[in-house]
Amino acid sequence: MLPRRKSRILALCMLYALDMQRTDDLEAAGRIETIFSRPFPQSVTDYARSLVTSVVRNAEKIDELIFRHTHNWDKERIAMVDRQIMRIAICEFSFKHSAPAVVAINEAVAIAKIFGTEESGRFVNGILDAVNVEVNNLVREEPAKEEAEEPAPEVPKEEKPKITRSAYLAKYAKEATILEKEKEARRAAIEAEREAEREERRKAREAEREARRAQREAEKLEEEY
Repeated sequence: MLPRRKSRILALCMLYALDMQRTDDLEAAGRIETIFSRPFPQSVTDYARSLVTSVVRNAEKIDELIFRHTHNWDKERIAMVDRQIMRIAICEFSFKHSAPAVVAINEAVAIAKIFGTEESGRFVNGILDAVNVEVNNLVREEPAKEEAEEPAPEVPKEEKPKITRSAYLAKYAKEATILEKEKEARRAAIEAEREAEREERRKAREAEREARRAQREAEKLEEEY
């Protein structure tokens, strides 16, 4: 499991505990780490804590975004786990800006399928997609029509330019490809360095064996003479 997903799951556990205790005490959230059999790497813990802190500080604004797209669902009808998963994702792509919306939403759906109900993945995906369209000023693409009822109004110069969802996804897909290539290059460099170290150790062992063999030959000659 990737470190960032571990952080998101740990953050989910912390937020769930705070919700159950009806408190915003971040120290209480931190104590959740002690229930796991093995400690998390520091980077995983740090990111999880930063997510929890940001969610707690922006909870009202995040919930407003969620409830605006729940189609008259009452807050109490949304499962606690689903709500916390959506809070984490919105926090990542709208408040912390630490992950692209596409990545944050995909991670939220994957985690919802693990910890939620059978419908959680689809529900979480629908709400987060709608929130993403709103906060990132996206335009939903509609099927082409044979005849337009009326010409589209001109966009005022001062209005923020809009991008289509496909263009938005393509942008982050390209960035993800670049990042993946950089990771592959780093992995190749690390493997080459390790191979060079292994070769040096092999040569050193070979030289040591040769030195011992030469010493034994010298000792044997001394005994003969």
